[in-house]
Amino acid sequence: MSSTAGSGGVVTVRALDPAARGAVVARLDRGTGVLEPTRRSLRNGAVRLSARAAAVLTSDKRRTELMVARGMGWKYAIVPLIEIHDGAAVGVPSDVARALADEMESRGVKETTAVIAPLRAHADHLDAGGPVASSPLGRYMGLGGGGIISSLGGF
Repeated sequence: MSSTAGSGGVVTVRALDPAARGAVVARLDRGTGVLEPTRRSLRNGAVRLSARAAAVLTSDKRRTELMVARGMGWKYAIVPLIEIHDGAAVGVPSDVARALADEMESRGVKETTAVIAPLRAHADHLDAGGPVASSPLGRYMGLGGGGIISSLGGF
């Protein structure tokens, strides 16, 4: 299922796995700047987007995620951006990617790696009619040609 931006200043991120049937996995309150995953643990929970937070894109062979950590990384929130399900790439819609980028930039979140530009590039790519598989975010996991993982095939 895709993610959607809700009204009232809250961006709702939905599960990308079709089996999850659109379950909400995170919310970003644009008024307060709080990014809150629905699944919580001792360390995984709500993080306020601010100059004290740091963002990074993490990837493996099956997904690319946004991780925002507060302070020394003790508390963090993770948001799925692209996942592979049944051989197809599924990603957050352009409005969600752009809202995440805008909020992180406006609130001064530090980028440990490039985060804001790739989120905006993903949104622009989808708005231009491009498929998720060739999105700039997909390149982090070897999709879209040229990545080391795409050369490995199904290894």
